[in-house]
Amino acid sequence: PHVPSPVISSVRFTFLGTGTSAGVPAIGCACPVCTSPDPRDRRLRTSALLEFTDPGATPRAILIDAGPDLREQALRRAMTRLDAILFTHNHVDHTWGLDEVRRFNAVQNAPIDVYADAHTDEHLRRVYTHIYERDRNVNDSFVATLIPHRVRPGVPFDLHGLRITPVPLLHGRLPVLGYRIEPADPAAAPPGPVLPLAYCTDVSAIPTESWALLTGLSTLVLDALRDRRHPTHLTLEQALGIAERIDASRTLFVHMSHDLGHAQTTARLQASGHAPRMALAHDGLTLGADHSCAAE
Repeated sequence: PHVPSPVISSVRFTFLGTGTSAGVPAIGCACPVCTSPDPRDRRLRTSALLEFTDPGATPRAILIDAGPDLREQALRRAMTRLDAILFTHNHVDHTWGLDEVRRFNAVQNAPIDVYADAHTDEHLRRVYTHIYERDRNVNDSFVATLIPHRVRPGVPFDLHGLRITPVPLLHGRLPVLGYRIEPADPAAAPPGPVLPLAYCTDVSAIPTESWALLTGLSTLVLDALRDRRHPTHLTLEQALGIAERIDASRTLFVHMSHDLGHAQTTARLQASGHAPRMALAHDGLTLGADHSCAAE
């Protein structure tokens, strides 16, 4: 009898945070977006969670970046497991929540795999000496247990039935990573409502060699800071141009500042004909296996 191939199933992708490094509302700001009653205008620092069932029928959870809001994000999402973290780059708003993952070690009684390029790995080892060089701690205190892995741009690796390809990007003059995520066995898991997905936050330019890694996407997640130009981030107009060229089934923008109100920007995207195929993400938005989006 025919035995079906194991598949990746129950895929859910949640935007834990969609804000810039200062978050929204920004401290000390009384602008219309920072004082907005719309919950979609409250943006924690940018991060995301991919949940799925692997080919062995084990639930899995992969975090993209671990910023300073991770504890609040994990509580909002009611996270109870974490198998791996993919780091895009070394900046504070993407790495300064790593200490929080020790609770998942305690809950799961297992270490957590951490994937980063050499530059970010060196940053993590410097900032989190108490984790990476635990034997030097004066007291044997409660710290995270991690398994570090160094990744190379453009070189894919497999993780729990997924193939993950680090995508070279530029964040101003700083080389950073996006991630292309898809089933390791395409025959066993055809394109769905979420995967293949490319996550590209903190971007100002896409190198020539990276465009080929951004084809055939169901979901593109892309930086769109504001309307005014910025040396290290895409403007909304630039992001729309890149989204049109990549032509994913759906593009969702992240890392927005308080210059972009959710309702007002959505109205602009609708008027220009970009919506609903291109839209602002918001904290708690989940792309689910049932082909729908749900705000939680």
